[in-house]
Amino acid sequence: MTAQVCRRDVRLLAALAIVVTFAVRAFAALPDHTGYVTDLASVLDDATEAKLKTLLSDVERETTAEMAVVTVESLDGMTVDDYANRLFKQWGIGKTGKDNGVLILVAPGERKIRIEVGYGLEPVLPDGLAGNIIRNQALPEFKKGDFPGGITATVESIAIILQANHPLTDSERQSLGSDFGHPQAFVTTVFFGMFIVLGALSLGVGLRTKTFFPTIWGALFGGIPFVLALIPFFNASLKILVPAALATFAFGWVKGGSERWRNITRASKKGGRGKGGGGSSGWVMGNSRSSGSSSSSSSSSFGGGRSGGGGASGSW
Repeated sequence: MTAQVCRRDVRLLAALAIVVTFAVRAFAALPDHTGYVTDLASVLDDATEAKLKTLLSDVERETTAEMAVVTVESLDGMTVDDYANRLFKQWGIGKTGKDNGVLILVAPGERKIRIEVGYGLEPVLPDGLAGNIIRNQALPEFKKGDFPGGITATVESIAIILQANHPLTDSERQSLGSDFGHPQAFVTTVFFGMFIVLGALSLGVGLRTKTFFPTIWGALFGGIPFVLALIPFFNASLKILVPAALATFAFGWVKGGSERWRNITRASKKGGRGKGGGGSSGWVMGNSRSSGSSSSSSSSSFGGGRSGGGGASGSW
């Protein structure tokens, strides 16, 4: 009986320890700010900190938007998103009623960064744009260990956007010397490439075997993504897509010359070779199955602004 009581007590204490641990994390004391820049991780030199304070003060004077930069030694077991959101609310970054605040949080020891954006600035600094700033301005410098350079580049980019005070046009994005707001070239090239390659293969087989369905399907399935890839916004690499399309078209053309593929594509839905089947030499509708391929589908305090979790995070 005594042993059972001891084991029960041990389990109870373990459960309480877990609860206390989570409670401590949930209510962990967050740091107080020291103005526009709070460098708790000591990664900024005096000159950089002075430059940032001047820039952030100018932004607030010109736009009323409040920006805060903070570096921390640890996230205290929280995610960078949760830490930034809680810190943003505690500090009240942004003017009350305008919610025009931006928090740039950097945790060098945990290799994390977060740009937290107030409600009022989400139209001019949407999540995708914040993510591009992190990828293009902050992370390249952080990977080299240059935290002053990465933080300064990030703040300067956001300052330009806030001073414009409207969603950036394409020309304004280009003037920043970056692909702000545009998807990454690798992602769009791979995405469009999957459709274009399958379409080109079907088109090659369809033309060689003189079957309408693979030809039309391939032209649409690969042609529409190819036209979209021509739009500069998507940053797709035509140097990769065009050779890939030509190569798979040629492969389909060669395969279409074989008797096996000819029978597959020209067969009726019942698989026969009757009228319109593999024995016909003219154009036929063809089997509706895929032609050998498949797809699946300056103040010391902030103004009390709020954030709903908008922004972006990154790691290096």
